[in-house]
Amino acid sequence: MTLKMQKRLAARILGTGENKVWMNPFRVSEIKEAITKHDIRDLIKDGAIKAKEITGIKTKIKRKRKGEGSKKGRVSRSKWDYMLKIRKLRKYIKLLKENSILSIPEAKKLRSLSKAGHFKSQRHLKENIINILKKDISKIETKKEKNKK
Repeated sequence: MTLKMQKRLAARILGTGENKVWMNPFRVSEIKEAITKHDIRDLIKDGAIKAKEITGIKTKIKRKRKGEGSKKGRVSRSKWDYMLKIRKLRKYIKLLKENSILSIPEAKKLRSLSKAGHFKSQRHLKENIINILKKDISKIETKKEKNKK
């Protein structure tokens, strides 16, 4: 009969791996008879079973992991501002495309320009559409304009 079960129970009680459990070779007969956690605890108190010292990297100072995946916290204000602005611009470009004021290539071009930070605001985008593309967007109303009326 092996001491595998006893070793497993002792490892669980001591909070170490099975390889770190030391059993007194002179008290093997006692250890074989121990089949419950309570029996193993008694043997640990008596000194028949011990945990070996932990060696290697774990005994040294644990290094803090400072990589990108472990960083927590709020998104920076500038990124948040960019995100809100770009969503607004994309929504407006989509609205113009659905109302067939902009063609698909024109909409793609405006989307890429807005992603690059070319437009400061929705008003700036509207001015560019009117001046450069020579499109009439006066008939399009956004949700805010509808609510004002």
